[in-house]
Amino acid sequence: MSTDSVSITDRIVGSWQLVEYSTTSETGEISHPLGPDARGLIIYSADGFMSAQIMRPGRTRYRSPNVHSGDVAERGEAAGGYLAYSGPYHVDEENSAVWHEMAVSLYPNWIGNDQKRNVHFDGDLLTLSSDPLVFRTTTLSPALVWRRAQPARTTS
Repeated sequence: MSTDSVSITDRIVGSWQLVEYSTTSETGEISHPLGPDARGLIIYSADGFMSAQIMRPGRTRYRSPNVHSGDVAERGEAAGGYLAYSGPYHVDEENSAVWHEMAVSLYPNWIGNDQKRNVHFDGDLLTLSSDPLVFRTTTLSPALVWRRAQPARTTS
């Protein structure tokens, strides 16, 4: 059975590691909002929940060992290099899309939003893109390329 005949719902379930997070402007300029070596995971569970975490490597460590004790500058720099949200998801097979329902988000403005991601599979790669959006005065087309993660090692 070819993977083209398998539903998005069945193919998307699992864990995926970020390969590239980029935006393309209307003039074709490509940029990487969290750097060319951004790291991330997105997980789609069989029971209909998802979680996405993406970060810029090399963020400055807090001086304090307490996760809630970073000063304002440390917290601002850490959050500025991180994108995270989770919630239910549903697949629109007809339009090759997945909808992320933002139940929790590092960016508070997204909480309660439903966001569409266009879905494209190519072998073990999953590309999620959104419709073009205007940022300041530039129209950008974001795309995230993910590779299916290898099973995590477990201890017996």
